[in-house]
Amino acid sequence: SSGINAEWPLRPGEFKAGRMNQRGKMVHPDTRKGTVFIFKSDDSLIHFCWKDRTTGQVEDDLIIFPDDADFTRVTQCTTGRVYLMKFRSSNRRFFCWMQDAKKEKSTDCDSALIPLL
Repeated sequence: SSGINAEWPLRPGEFKAGRMNQRGKMVHPDTRKGTVFIFKSDDSLIHFCWKDRTTGQVEDDLIIFPDDADFTRVTQCTTGRVYLMKFRSSNRRFFCWMQDAKKEKSTDCDSALIPLL
């Protein structure tokens, strides 16, 4: 068992978000409905995951080591609803955009995720 918590409703450390794909210097939204969630596995590793809400398939499962990643709002985005997970030990980046209709939910993800990283 992978230990992935993929059940509903959303729990702390989970939010509705789409993936974004980087092409050149621009990022473009993947329009599928998704969920970003973080969990600690049985081996005490922290996982940052993206799941397609339609298929239930976890497509990204990134292991985050202590002090290796920053999750920040992309300030160049005028809606304030795009975030970046940037790894310090490599050039790996994961962009996502908030899919919740309520804008205040976007700020909730700051307080929900940052303490978990």
